[in-house]
Amino acid sequence: MQYELFSDADFRQESPFAQRSVCLLGTFRTASRTLQKRLHELGADIKQAPSRGLHYAVLGKDVPAEARERLDGLAYHGFRPRVLSESDLDDIFAGHYSPYVVPAQTVKDLRLTLQHYLRGQLNYGGSMNPLYTKELYLSPDVSPDLYQQLGNRGIYANAYIDDTTDVLVISDASLQRLREGQTDDSLRYIEQQYNKSRSQMFRYVMTSEGELVAWLDRTSPRC
Repeated sequence: MQYELFSDADFRQESPFAQRSVCLLGTFRTASRTLQKRLHELGADIKQAPSRGLHYAVLGKDVPAEARERLDGLAYHGFRPRVLSESDLDDIFAGHYSPYVVPAQTVKDLRLTLQHYLRGQLNYGGSMNPLYTKELYLSPDVSPDLYQQLGNRGIYANAYIDDTTDVLVISDASLQRLREGQTDDSLRYIEQQYNKSRSQMFRYVMTSEGELVAWLDRTSPRC
């Protein structure tokens, strides 16, 4: 008589892919159909393209540029599936599960980069006031004198981020840290507030203290 140590359901339950979504991108040593079958046996929900809520992205060779762009786009907005290689899959198929487990519920994990600043950088050009009707957040390490200067222009600013915030004003020091691929407490606060929000897109416009002060000086009434 043969005995099974685990039922199929038990095997899927302990698998890192149980009730998780997986997307195969590129080409692999093993045929994709075979990989998909083995992943499905481990409880995976196979996706054809990266999307929000994806748990794992398995990268092979010659990953299409469009797929990499979609992964980059997801990361930009704070959605980061666990990236695996075919060697990682081999390790998992061999039963080494614990290093690869991710939470069943995906959460946003925004990590600010210089790209966020440059893509959303406030445009001070043109004749219109770029801050008209906008609500500003001033990071705590910018000069408090900015509140008065902005208030004199009828521009609303506060020291916290909420659902009405449109523009993030960071210090020149924070901007330099972004250029160096680093972070600080002010940048981490922005990340945390976005990650806690219901927003699915990082939509904020950003500017630096130096750029804002230069615009205020440039457009101040002359006596």
